[in-house]
Amino acid sequence: MTQSPYDPQPSPDAAGAHDPYGQDPFAHGGQPQGTPAYGSPDVAPQGSAGAPGPTPGTDLGADLGAGLRFAGTGLLRGAAALLGVGALYAVAMVVVLGVGFALTLFLSIAMVETSSSAGGDPSFGQMIVIFALCFVLVLVTGVVGALWQAGAAQAGGILAGGERPSFRQGLIGPGRVVITAVLVLVIVMIGSVLLYLPGIIAAVLLFYAIPAALRGASPGQALRESVSTATSNLGVTIVGFLITMVASSIGGTLVVGFIAVIPFTVLLQIGLYERVNGRTPSLPA
Repeated sequence: MTQSPYDPQPSPDAAGAHDPYGQDPFAHGGQPQGTPAYGSPDVAPQGSAGAPGPTPGTDLGADLGAGLRFAGTGLLRGAAALLGVGALYAVAMVVVLGVGFALTLFLSIAMVETSSSAGGDPSFGQMIVIFALCFVLVLVTGVVGALWQAGAAQAGGILAGGERPSFRQGLIGPGRVVITAVLVLVIVMIGSVLLYLPGIIAAVLLFYAIPAALRGASPGQALRESVSTATSNLGVTIVGFLITMVASSIGGTLVVGFIAVIPFTVLLQIGLYERVNGRTPSLPA
C-alpha cells in the first residue's frame, strides 16, 4: 500500500498544518466538524465507493471497480457541477475551435493566393506559419480544456468529501490544478509529435497529476508524484487510462457523451489515485 506524501496531517495546534504545502484540499465545502476528510486511511465512511472489500491499493479489480463506481455515481450526484458546467465548457470549446479554424483557413487561403511560388503553392515559410497557427489553436483549446478539468477536479474533491458541489464550485478549480493540467497537455502534445508513442507513455505516467495537485501539491510536485504513483501501480494505471480512451472514443460520437467525458476521466483519476494510496473516497447520499 503506497502512502501519498499529500495525506493531510491535522494538528490541534496549527490550523495551517492540515496540508504539508500550506493548503487544505479538503476545505472545499465547509465540511461539518467531526466528519473525516475524504480519502482518510482506515476509515470506511457511509456511501463509500469501494467498501467493503479488499484493502484499497491491494487488488487491481477492486480498485478499478471502486474507481469506476466513484466516477459513475459522482457524475449523477454532482450533475450540476459536472454535466451542467461541462455543457458550458463544451460550447466554449466549440466556439474557440470554430473561430480559430475559420481564422486559420482564411489566413491560409490569403497566403496561398498571394504566394509568388509556381502554381500558387505556399512557400516553406508560409507552411511553418500555417502549422504554428494550428498549434496555437490546439493549445488555446487545450487551455479551455484545462480549466474544465480543474473545475471538474474541484467538484470531484467535494464529492469525495461526502458533499454535493454547486454549479459555481465546478466552474474552475485552484490555479495549481489549472497549471498542472496545462503542463500535462503540453508534455503529452510534445510526446505525441515524437512518433505518438511517447505521448501515450507520458499520458499514462501523468495520469494522477491532477488529483495530486488537488491534494495540495505544486505543479512540479504533482508531476513527480504522478510518475511515482503510476510506476508503482502500473497495471491499474494502464487499465484506467485505456478505459478513459474508450470513453473518449464513445463519448466523442455523442453530444451528451462529449459533455461527460472530461468529468468522468477526472473522477476516475481521483478515485483510482485515492485507492492506490490506500484510501477510499466517500460520496454524498
